[in-house]
Amino acid sequence: MGKPSLKTTNFKQHPVYIQKALHVDNPFYGLKPQYQRAEIIPGGDCNTVADFTAPSAAFTVAASGDARVGTNSILLTQVDASTTASVYLLLSGPIDLGWAKFVGMWLKGGANKTYDPADIYLYIFTKAGNYLYANRARSIDFFPAQYLPGATPRWIYKEFDLEDFAIATGYEGDKLNEVWGIGWYSATGDNTNTLNIDQIEFYTHGTTKGPARGLIMSAPLYDDIHAERGYGLAWNEFSGRVDHSATDDYAFAGICVGNPSRTRLSQDVTGGTDTTLHVIDASLFRPGKATINDDSVAMESVTITAVNTITKTLTLSTAITGSFTVANNAYACMEGNEEGTTRVDFVVNGVVNLQAAQAVLQGYGCTCAAAGNAPLTVNQAAAGEQGQIIGKAVMAASGTGEYFPVNLTTDAYATGHEIAELLCKFEVGQNVADLLGKTNVNHP
Repeated sequence: MGKPSLKTTNFKQHPVYIQKALHVDNPFYGLKPQYQRAEIIPGGDCNTVADFTAPSAAFTVAASGDARVGTNSILLTQVDASTTASVYLLLSGPIDLGWAKFVGMWLKGGANKTYDPADIYLYIFTKAGNYLYANRARSIDFFPAQYLPGATPRWIYKEFDLEDFAIATGYEGDKLNEVWGIGWYSATGDNTNTLNIDQIEFYTHGTTKGPARGLIMSAPLYDDIHAERGYGLAWNEFSGRVDHSATDDYAFAGICVGNPSRTRLSQDVTGGTDTTLHVIDASLFRPGKATINDDSVAMESVTITAVNTITKTLTLSTAITGSFTVANNAYACMEGNEEGTTRVDFVVNGVVNLQAAQAVLQGYGCTCAAAGNAPLTVNQAAAGEQGQIIGKAVMAASGTGEYFPVNLTTDAYATGHEIAELLCKFEVGQNVADLLGKTNVNHP
């Protein structure tokens, strides 16, 4: 917690005198109740093919019994790669999705197919009567990088940040408080490509693999630690801060859902020459280590020497190596520092989607597969790994690379949660042993 500042105010013409007010400069780190929401849009369960419309035979829609959730998924097929075509899910009336930050869905590609950037676009219609070819819509490349599902495709989860969607030219004022449907637009691609789509939902907190359903905490990062959505975090042994999780992790804390210092770049960066970053919100930064990244260039660590909140620029100690562009959603975020003021939010319990590093059976425990300085992947727990289990598989994962839901139930969380409940229940003079269910402890 930061140093408190004391302010004194007098209202001499008023019968009430406010002499001293305490202002806390930095937020409290700990349990962080937040408004979390994840909702499936009407028809988004993908159980009924009649909810979807395919105006052209070049891009068809059908029901598939191969479902991730429920009885069916929706099977999209590119019949003619040379013809632009669309499939869309229209709503009977508008719904307000202004609260949402992400849209996601389960996905399975066709065996041995190739999916290139610009093959498919995902659209959100923000005005009535505007379909895929009309103006008032938001769009995003469904495959920003080449996707190769291999000979044995497995279910994955596609998560899109709603801030990354391009808004139709001339309609920048259109917001998500009036959404009439979503759709897929086939521009180019390979003939006979197929996609299974299931469980389309909008939500407020994401892990890169789907919604974060559970309790969220906030804690400062350990020195020089960079964390993004989906990273595994663990309590540092020597401080009340969080570090990257380890393979054999007895101090697993949770999965990162956000680094509050993250902000977008407002100008492109030229590698080898630029020593300044222009950002949307410079107030989130301070001198120290930061990370810069985008959708196409490898992550790079930089050192900030000065912050100008007026010009919204960050001065760096040396020139940046890579070239980062606004078009590729370039962003920067702080790493940890010795003051412990750079924090992250992370989900500590509840059901979240994770990526399997091997086949995992339903109901079996899961452990971290690697260090957590990348989106977390998990193994099936072996005998004797009870202390390293971070949760249990809600659904089986058939093999490496498949995403599946895991119920995070760490011992560390359970213990801390029980203590918090006891502190809330404790009253002066009450025997703590009674609360713990023990009888061999005397009253103080």
